[in-house]
Amino acid sequence: AGSLRGEALRVGRSVTGDIERATRVLGRLGEMVSAGEVYAGLQRLHAASRRLIEDTARYDAVLMPVIAHPPLACGAMDPKGADELIETLVDKLHLTALLRIKPLFGQLMDKSLWFTHWPAIHNVSGQPSIALPVHVTDAGLPLGIQAAGRPGDEETLLSLAAQMEKISGWLKRRAPLMVPSQ
Repeated sequence: AGSLRGEALRVGRSVTGDIERATRVLGRLGEMVSAGEVYAGLQRLHAASRRLIEDTARYDAVLMPVIAHPPLACGAMDPKGADELIETLVDKLHLTALLRIKPLFGQLMDKSLWFTHWPAIHNVSGQPSIALPVHVTDAGLPLGIQAAGRPGDEETLLSLAAQMEKISGWLKRRAPLMVPSQ
């Protein structure tokens, strides 16, 4: 909500028509959340971040998948069925209060986090991380790992990435040019 307000001030007009429906919905939800709720949420995120950083500080890097499932076709994550109906109702009819219903909000958030929950962890903790494309599936789809490091220690991650680059051969790999079917 704050980012949308700031952008509207910067360009001198509303930007709601320029953004995706899901972003409008989240912006409206942000307008409903009280400062106390934001503060409590930030306190929980900071506490979890501190625990994660403490638990992983002894390691140069912690490796995890970048994505939870193989890459999807363009548009595969677009809302469909009930998700699309909920987003449309919330957006077109300004029924943002529906998102206060935890199962409804959870249903919308679960889909996003289903695919990319590991990178989100380090977006919250502030730890440096880097995605390393280390594998290509039989179908030619790239799969990678994410290496997360200590706060302020980007140098170690970049060194790891350089070493992985040398041994994996990813610089020599090129995806075949594929023209989408009409």
